[in-house]
Amino acid sequence: MLNVKNIEVAYDKVQVLFDVSFDVKSGEIFCLLGRNGAGKTTALKSIMGLLPLKTGSIQFDNQTLSTMAPYDVPKQGIAYVPQGRGLFSELTVAQNIEIGLMVKNSGAATRERVLDIFPRLRERLKQRADTLSGGEQQMLAMARALSMEPKLLLLDEPTEGLQPSIIKLIQDVIVNMKQAGVAIVLVEHHIETVLTIADRVAFVENGRCQKIAEINDLKNNPEEIHRYLGVN
Repeated sequence: MLNVKNIEVAYDKVQVLFDVSFDVKSGEIFCLLGRNGAGKTTALKSIMGLLPLKTGSIQFDNQTLSTMAPYDVPKQGIAYVPQGRGLFSELTVAQNIEIGLMVKNSGAATRERVLDIFPRLRERLKQRADTLSGGEQQMLAMARALSMEPKLLLLDEPTEGLQPSIIKLIQDVIVNMKQAGVAIVLVEHHIETVLTIADRVAFVENGRCQKIAEINDLKNNPEEIHRYLGVN
C-alpha cells in the first residue's frame, strides 16, 4: 500500500535522510524506532509532502505522493497526527473534528463513530482545545485524524507524556484501526507499546534505515533494541 523507495531529504543544506526505503501493508502497524534526531519525524513529514525529496519516491495506493502538493496528500486517504498534536487551539473540540470531516466531506455518521471511540470528547464538544488536559488533547488529535476515514494513519509519538490509562486507550484505538485494514506508520519511544502492538520495526539511525525486523524476532532477541537504542 505504502512504498517509500530510496528517499533522501534535507533541511536546506543539511541532509537528514539517506537512501531510506520501507513498505507498509494494509492492516499492518509499522514502527520507526530510533534515538532523537534520527530522522523519524522527517520521514513522516516527507510522506505528507511537507518536505520535498532530493531523490527517491513515495507511492501510496498506486498514486505517487512525492509529486503532489501537500494539500492533496490527505485527499488520498492519509491522516497525520504530529508530535505535539497540531490542534487548532482556539477552536472548540467540535470545530477541530469538523476540520477532519471536511477532507472527505464526511457526515454525521462518521462524527458519531469517532465520538463513540472517544466518549469523553462528546462531553466537551463546546470546549476550546487548549483547555483540555494533555490526554484529552491527544484523543482530539486522534479523533480529527479518524474523521478523515484514513486508509493510512501516520502517528508521531502518540503516547508521549500520557498516563497509563490513556496510553492503553490509544493502543486499543491503533489496534482496532489495524483490524479494520488501515495501514499505520508509528513513531514511538515507548518500547512496551512497540512490543505490544507493532508488526514490524525499522531501526533508524543517523538518517538511515539500518534494519527492519519482525516484532517476534525482537521479543526473542531484545538485545537488538539495546543495540540501536541503548535501552533495555
